[in-house]
Amino acid sequence: MVTHSVTKYTVRNTNCIICGELFARERASKLYCSQRCRQAGYYHKDKIEAIRNSESKGINGQILTFSMKQYKEYNKMRTRLQDYKKLQSHFRNVEEGSEEWNSLYNNPNCALTFERQKIPKAFWNLRLPHLSIEQWSFIKSLYPGLGLSDFGQLVCSLSSGFINQIDFCSTSENGKKLENFQPVKNRYIHHLNKIVNGQVRFI
Repeated sequence: MVTHSVTKYTVRNTNCIICGELFARERASKLYCSQRCRQAGYYHKDKIEAIRNSESKGINGQILTFSMKQYKEYNKMRTRLQDYKKLQSHFRNVEEGSEEWNSLYNNPNCALTFERQKIPKAFWNLRLPHLSIEQWSFIKSLYPGLGLSDFGQLVCSLSSGFINQIDFCSTSENGKKLENFQPVKNRYIHHLNKIVNGQVRFI
């Protein structure tokens, strides 16, 4: 592919631009740590570009507002998914496409079908992680404008390394605090400070 941009080939990147995971070694032109992050970057490239443009204009100095209603919707969907997955776990040995499977998933009188009808199809295979309002608003600040469906898919595509960076209770296997992902961790701390200083509001 031909490109006129020299940035891609002159800057030696240290972290994945989607989840922030640290590369084993600095590399020029490497932007993603995995195919999953590459796909997330492709599907949200317009939003990522908008974020970069807004940052260059100093928009981060403005007061950010987040909707409590949207946060409650996220938690409500997460609870519904948990209930559905728990019920579904009792039918794991049912072969997909079989007569028994059809009676479970296509029968309006079946509890499994009833619970699944409460959940949009885009969420059926997702496992939404628990996010505190601080974590949720931090991710929303990185990817503003995403609806519940797109936000849910984005959160599920984030690596455990990214989630660990915004979870101060997380530790590595040897018991030491995670210290390899400072860029995202530092940005999260900055977000927390903005909440304390009133630069982030929940309405």
